[in-house]
Amino acid sequence: MNKQQAYNRIAQATIKALKEQAEKGKVNTMTTEMVYQAIEQAFSEEYSKLFSNIEDSKTALEFIAQGENLEKQQMISLAQQALTKIA
Repeated sequence: MNKQQAYNRIAQATIKALKEQAEKGKVNTMTTEMVYQAIEQAFSEEYSKLFSNIEDSKTALEFIAQGENLEKQQMISLAQQALTKIA
């Protein structure tokens, strides 16, 4: 997961929420709360992806650790897949 891409997605969600509220012409406590909710939702989505990638990587590493019958190339492939998900 690229940190910059995650930040960009969160910023885009924030800008979208701000734009929608500005187009309605109502900026008040309620609309501010809607923007906060959009930011929270974007962070939740990013964290969900992150935790999913971590869990997949953990599973791959556990498999490698227990895989006495795995060939070296299979272990390398699993490790590379795990690294790709967290990079």
